[in-house]
Amino acid sequence: MPHGGFELTGDPARPLFMNVNMSKGSELKPINFPLDFLWGVTDDVLLGIVHETGPKFNTGAKDSKFRNFYNDIGFRSYFYLAGGRDYEVALDAGIPLHQLNPDVWVGARIGVLGRANVARSVALVYDPTLYFGFNDRDVGNGDGIDVPFFVYFQPTPTIAPYVGTGVNGPLKHFGDYFAIPLEGGVLFDVGRGVNIGGMLRFPNALGKNNTLDARELGFLAQFRF
Repeated sequence: MPHGGFELTGDPARPLFMNVNMSKGSELKPINFPLDFLWGVTDDVLLGIVHETGPKFNTGAKDSKFRNFYNDIGFRSYFYLAGGRDYEVALDAGIPLHQLNPDVWVGARIGVLGRANVARSVALVYDPTLYFGFNDRDVGNGDGIDVPFFVYFQPTPTIAPYVGTGVNGPLKHFGDYFAIPLEGGVLFDVGRGVNIGGMLRFPNALGKNNTLDARELGFLAQFRF
């Protein structure tokens, strides 16, 4: 993003803007918006306010507590490290607040966001990160690892289908709880800094206790202005 630019999007590796739970028995519960608002501080530095879950609708909660609607936020930065025609690498660092209520869960994440063109119209995008919990580590805010990667194809300048997978889980007892997602989707360049698309995702298709009953539909979007 150029100096002074702004972008409303999802995670840069795969810009998930709206997520719809379609798991068996809980279809449309919830619908959430994991939105990121990024600012180009310089040509090489991005800062942002980000969400892992974001605002939630149709949660099924019987009470009206605000945490049922909004209960996480984070601060994230990207520092350009190196790049060329066929690759880009940036440092990905931030302070996520996984939970705001009833107790605030604070931690830090560090990783690398990158792109490598593996063929003329094929690119590998990856964003491996480590998370370290600062408090309430024994009640859910433990250390974790997430290694997502996506393979994008670009048959034309305006369409980019992709497939994605990876592995994620807690560092403690990783072998008992790791998940391997599978997803596929497509992005369309509609011009003037706008990309939109959709995806289907199985959060744990191949990991421990894997199932295809857990599934999600997503709306992908990038709005740059």
